[in-house]
Order: sequence, then structure tokens, then C-alpha cells
Amino acid sequence: MATTPLEKLYKYVEPREAVKILIHDTKPTIAVEVDVRESCFHTIAEDVYSPIDRPWTNISHFDGYAVRSIDTRKASSTNPVKLRIIQEVDPRNAHQYTLGKGEAVYVETGYPLPINADSIVPVESTRRIGDYILVYHPARPGDHVIHMSGDVVKGELILRKGAVITPAIQNLLISLGIERVLVRKPPRVSIISIGSELTDEPIAPTTSKIPASSAYMVENTVKFYGGEINEKTIVNDDTKEIVETISQILEEADLIITIGGVSMGPKDLTWTSIHNAFKSEHGFRGIKVQPGRATSGFNIKGKIIVNLPGLPQSTFTGLVTIVLPVLNYLLGRRAEINAPFINARSKQRYIIKGYPSFYRLRFAVIENGAASLIVENNSSYFIKPIALSNGFTIIPPNKTVVEKGEELKVYILPPFYNPTSTIF
Repeated sequence: MATTPLEKLYKYVEPREAVKILIHDTKPTIAVEVDVRESCFHTIAEDVYSPIDRPWTNISHFDGYAVRSIDTRKASSTNPVKLRIIQEVDPRNAHQYTLGKGEAVYVETGYPLPINADSIVPVESTRRIGDYILVYHPARPGDHVIHMSGDVVKGELILRKGAVITPAIQNLLISLGIERVLVRKPPRVSIISIGSELTDEPIAPTTSKIPASSAYMVENTVKFYGGEINEKTIVNDDTKEIVETISQILEEADLIITIGGVSMGPKDLTWTSIHNAFKSEHGFRGIKVQPGRATSGFNIKGKIIVNLPGLPQSTFTGLVTIVLPVLNYLLGRRAEINAPFINARSKQRYIIKGYPSFYRLRFAVIENGAASLIVENNSSYFIKPIALSNGFTIIPPNKTVVEKGEELKVYILPPFYNPTSTIF
């Protein structure tokens, strides 16, 4: 059925309102138990408390001799104290031995001290003569000792519901002896690039064929933020094909992302095809953000469809402002994206042209605490500003000038941007 220009008119909504429409009557994904060794990058579905103290007892911070500090109080470089080594004690099970007056027990790094021992004298600080060691400096109580529960206290909250299990957190979970964790099942995401001119081949664009490159940007961002891709395909500018493809994958997807076909041209059929076929009462046509204002979407019986524009900067904007908050919601978090940022001074005065009542996303290059905005001759068609910038900023509505030296909040969104400085 042919569509009319009137059907395609935008009725712009705030990004937060758009997200609210999309998650209407939709529940986060179910919680499933997984082996902690397979849990990295999953989202935890419950608060996690430590089942133990870490360390569970006092342990040595060095390879050295466990001693009673009182036995070394008179030690000096000219008058060393002589302590007898108890050699039959296992250096990894020294806690089974009770240390007596004038005795020393060898203990390896990370292993428990004997009963009565309150200090470790490192091997390199002693001299061994037969069955004895010479100690040249007084040992103080607690020297080179990692005390019980110094790292984690039993019952301590170590991970809040909704947090991502990073490699460091996984390390902690495993170190606490936690075998299985409850995580959110990754949302099933389908990506549909729409356009008869699109190809999955990495070719230079011509008048007849264009690579569907933005699908890879969307796919890898979705995976980074916890989604699971279960479908990625290309369909033609054809209402029947668009509707049939959506219908086939709707049941098996938690989120469907379309790319392209949402503008006002005669071949832009994505939004109108879905709108006319599914008659959803929960949808929106356009957001108050530029670029990306054509971003649209639906909630169809609890299933979410986001229609991203096809031009790269518009795709990026819709991905950041709409898709990532939706993914967060499906993973049991707040429906927003909290991107890391730095405050940087604008290197010069910029005039922000067009769409004054909208939010304007502008890419930035940050260097030495200063930010250069990429604003001149910057069409949403251009990919280079995304690829070569190292952050972006959001210009609020009704602001038309950024003054030289004005402080800007520049977002550094993983996985797009990484620090350029080295550690050493």
C-alpha cells in the first residue's frame, strides 16, 4: 500500500520520552545462573555479599620468617638476634604450628602465620647460619603481615544488582570461592539494514551499491553493552519484505534495530511499513536530537523496535541516546546511558547552527584539557568525525554559541573512544 508524505511527518519527542514509550509493558530479561568462570561481561541480577573474610586469617606479605616481634626487640646491626628455625613446618600450613619463644618459621607469600607470630622478617633481611637466622633490626607487630579480612569482610556487599561483571570483578568473585552467579540473560537483538542499494561487501560506494557498514558499528556496540546478536540481515526498500522480515524475527527477539529508510523520500518505507502493519499504539516518530532526529520506534506487544537513520552520524546518535538506554533497561538497569566524561575548555568560539530547539550532538577532539569541536562542513553523512574524534558533547536546546574557553562536558563513550596517552 502506498504511503503519503503526511504519514511520514515527524512528531519529535524528547529522547527520554522516546525510551519510556519503547519500554512500555516490557520486562527485563530473565535471570539465569551461570558458572562464575563464564560470567565475565554479564550483568549481575542480584546483590552479591562476600561469603568469607579475605584473607581468612593473617597471612604473609613476603617470603620470610614468621617471628614474635618481642623476641627481636634488642636486634641491631652490631648485635643481631639469633632465632632457631623450626624446619619441619610446612611453609604453606604454618598456622597449624604454635610458635615458641626464640623460634622462627619460614612462610611463603600469601600463606598463614603460625599461632603467636605477629610479624614477618623478609628472607633478604636475615642471615642464615645452620638451623638459625640472624635478625639485624627489631620487627614491629604487623610488619609485612596482611591481616584477616583486610581485603573483604564476610557479609560485605561486593557487587550491586545491575553491575557488569568486569574482569576485575570476576577475579574477586572467584577469589571468594563463589562458584555460580545469577545474571541477566543477554537481550536477543536483531539488526536489519534496509535499502535496496546495500551490500554486505566492503566495497567503495557507487551510485548503485553502498556497504552496510553502520550495521557493524551497531552490532559491536550492542555486543559490548551486553546484547546478543541473533540476526543480522539486509532487506530491500519493499513494504512487504520489511513487514515479513519483522514478523519472522519478532517472536525470537527482545530488541529489533532497523537502520535506514526512515526519512521522507519515496523509498523510505521502514517506519510507515511497520506502523501500518502492526498498528501499535506505542510508538514515536522522531526525536529532538540533531543529528539523528529521524530516529523512531515502536513497542509491539512488549517487543521493542528502534528505527535508526541510515546516515552514520545519525545512526550513532540514535544508538547512543535510544538503543543503549533500552539495552540497559532490558539488563535490569535504569533506562539511561551513563557515559564517562571529562570537562574540557573550548579552544575557540563556535556558532551552533540549525535546530536551536533540539539537543545537538557534536564530535570533539580533546587535547591537553582543551576541546576542539568538529562543526564546520560536518554533514551527518561524514564518518571521519566519529572515527577520528575522541569524544562528543551535547549542546542543550536554545544554545547557539559556545564561547572560547567555555567549559564543555565531553563524553568518552566506550567502545568508541579510548585515552590516547600511555601509562609509562
